[in-house]
Amino acid sequence: MLHLFRFLLSFFILGHLLLFINCFGSKQIIEKKPDSHIKPIVIPPQYLKPIIGRVEWVEFPNWKLKLRARVDTGAKSCSIHAVNIEKVTENGEVFVLFDTFVDEKPVRLKSKFVKEAKVTSTSGVSENRIIISEMMKMGKYKEEVIINLNDRTNLTYPILIGRNYLMGKFLVDVSLSHALGD
Repeated sequence: MLHLFRFLLSFFILGHLLLFINCFGSKQIIEKKPDSHIKPIVIPPQYLKPIIGRVEWVEFPNWKLKLRARVDTGAKSCSIHAVNIEKVTENGEVFVLFDTFVDEKPVRLKSKFVKEAKVTSTSGVSENRIIISEMMKMGKYKEEVIINLNDRTNLTYPILIGRNYLMGKFLVDVSLSHALGD
């Protein structure tokens, strides 16, 4: 009886060992086929854009200036902090001189005057602002953009990036900052 028990136990162990070798010891790859009711995710090409955060670095090549900017999808246009604004005419062309601040130090900037326009702030207050056009670079994207001059003294960021620059180029993830790098 003991021999029969040992024989059955050996047979049982040998069977499981062969099953284990057959399942895991072979070099077969078991491929799971996707469920037929689950469709793969396809991202349309219009959404394959760089993702930016709520705050990004912006460069102004003509001014040799790099500033932190607030990204605002609710703002129609871009805005830069400007005080001591004055219009000057040189060789028949109108330019705007103004001060902005870099590391709390005033920097005098000059740009070609475009126009004056009524701009309504997010608080609903309308005011006339001077509009300029400057080359602006964010990440690898460089484009001439319309910017209004505004006293942003009480605001954290000297630049506000609005839809006139963002549209069609970026997706905004508000949980990020400096997604394009420092």
